[in-house]
Amino acid sequence: MGYRRVCIVGPGAIGGMMAVKLIRAGFEVSALVREPRVAQIESSGITLHDDGETFTETPAVSADPHELGQHDLVIITVKEYALADVAQHIATLTASEGQVVQITNGIPWWFFHGFGAGLQGTRLQSVDRGGQVSRYFEAGRHIGGVINCGVSWQDDGSLRHDHSNHLALGRPDNTADGMEEVAEVFRTAGYNTDVVDTIQQAVMTKLLANISFNPVSALCSATLDRLIANEHTRHLLLGLMNEGRAITTAVGLDPGPDPAERFSSATKMGASKTSMLQDVEAGKPLEINAILGAAIEIGEKTGVPMPLSQAMLGLLQVKMQGAAL
Repeated sequence: MGYRRVCIVGPGAIGGMMAVKLIRAGFEVSALVREPRVAQIESSGITLHDDGETFTETPAVSADPHELGQHDLVIITVKEYALADVAQHIATLTASEGQVVQITNGIPWWFFHGFGAGLQGTRLQSVDRGGQVSRYFEAGRHIGGVINCGVSWQDDGSLRHDHSNHLALGRPDNTADGMEEVAEVFRTAGYNTDVVDTIQQAVMTKLLANISFNPVSALCSATLDRLIANEHTRHLLLGLMNEGRAITTAVGLDPGPDPAERFSSATKMGASKTSMLQDVEAGKPLEINAILGAAIEIGEKTGVPMPLSQAMLGLLQVKMQGAAL
């Protein structure tokens, strides 16, 4: 099918950048947002600073999915903790032959759908308790997306593209039907997009950074360069990565090279802020269930000890409770 009408569900940093780039590529873009953002986007649009240029585009926006109508492609970019709130609206936004792409940070609810040998079909309660998310999705037209793209909010409410621009796409059961056509939408918008053989591999490869840099940066309120420069936090990061590698191996995926090699690439990013650190600074909830909770749950199911991840989860839960007081 031809993809012309695209809806971004929850245009934060990643989704906001996508909205701008898709509009500039000629797509008809709308966005489902919370009520307080409707007037702001309608009046000022979304501004993106990218590679020395500045672009401002204004998608059609509403807090009511019925006002936006149906779309050929729905792209979900909300954080894991908000997914249950928007999942009920996805069917309203999606045309009869439309497809749904969920941009994933951490381990998603669909991880064991059509994958996992003895764990195939397992529901991860940490991200889909009682089926409160999965009940709203049709597996046959659901696509997982794993993005490596640094985007940060500026003080004036604009977005800045900091580094990287890669997107991996794949269906949870890793069938390839229609995937190239969906990938071409993102390529047209300027994303370096691959259709991968096993989307779960892309999830776990990114998890090694998610499970380490994100929570430690949130606790320390520190950028990547500072975490790597300190000997003790560097050892903690390695330990968390190795726990992630252990569960990756346990579910039959490639754990990749020595995690210490990631430090050289992270150093090139300089004083970059992780998404979780940006959430701390903005006073937002933290995406700890998908990043730490689901990893610990897989460790329990596969017999892999996760003491550092459990400690980090507990510390961040206490931090979030304190912020709510």
